[in-house]
Amino acid sequence: MNTATAAPPDLPHTCEVALRPNDFDWAGHLNNSVYVQLLETGRWEWGLAHGVDLRDSSLVAVVLQLRLDYLQAVDWNPVGRLLVRTSLAERSAYSFTLAQDIEHPDGTAAARGKVRLALVDRHTKRIHRADLDAMLAVPGRTA
Repeated sequence: MNTATAAPPDLPHTCEVALRPNDFDWAGHLNNSVYVQLLETGRWEWGLAHGVDLRDSSLVAVVLQLRLDYLQAVDWNPVGRLLVRTSLAERSAYSFTLAQDIEHPDGTAAARGKVRLALVDRHTKRIHRADLDAMLAVPGRTA
């Protein structure tokens, strides 16, 4: 039974991520695996921007599902930067989904992703309720 509830994009956050020379493949394009790393950076930045810091928590976020659509190549630029836009797309009792876009500085979309996450206790390895309203520290937010 899927108890996820769709919601309009919520809690948007954008971060800029620097590219490294070794992020590019022999053809001069951003390596496909780097896109996943960019999404992860965007998720960490999103969480920290909204008061969720799991670095010292007993909870860890684990990826349950990842969908990534590559839309446009990112050409060789060893000192380039990309934007990662992240927002809350869906939530359920035990998981939540983030919508993420990777964009060139001019706003052109390079990739679009959706990542469904769950919270797991790092010691017991058991899934934990994803009570985002309790975790997120957003001034003026009403649950």
